[in-house]
Amino acid sequence: MAKAVDVARYILEQREARNHMTTAFALQKLLYYCQSWMLVARDRPLFEDEIQAWEHGPVVKSVYPYCRGRRYVFAREVTGGDADALTLEERALVDRVLALYEGKDDHKLGDDLEKMSHAEKPWSDVRDTSNQIITPESMLSYYSALQANPGMEHSAPIPDLADVSDRMFISQEDADWLQSVLSN
Repeated sequence: MAKAVDVARYILEQREARNHMTTAFALQKLLYYCQSWMLVARDRPLFEDEIQAWEHGPVVKSVYPYCRGRRYVFAREVTGGDADALTLEERALVDRVLALYEGKDDHKLGDDLEKMSHAEKPWSDVRDTSNQIITPESMLSYYSALQANPGMEHSAPIPDLADVSDRMFISQEDADWLQSVLSN
């Protein structure tokens, strides 16, 4: 399994290849969303590193040293990361998440992602507690519900996980209809 620093390096390489610059702020939030959607798609984490609910949103503390004091972070600066540590399925999932933000202004992406994460339960439920760890269980619960019901109030965009997921998501309305068909 890849480490968060490996995923960070991959994210930065992919964004740089598309002529994007990535703020330290945006990198941390992109790691959070990649972790969340991997939990939903594959029912397993992308990386084992803890995610904490800091004042300005989710932070992977093990990646923070590469971000501290920097406005922008570049792949070459993440010397402890190995993008090749990600499997093809992990890369496909990360690419899906990155594609959601392709058209966003690089300078505003971190702020936009902060607002999104603050409006969502995994961060807001633990931010003002003594244990500010955002658990994989809370991310899986929230984002699975969101994937199953895109009409649910949310801030972050929902990636198309159909070809990278081990799961199938249907709405409650469709589940009720299916149940009625099967019970006849």
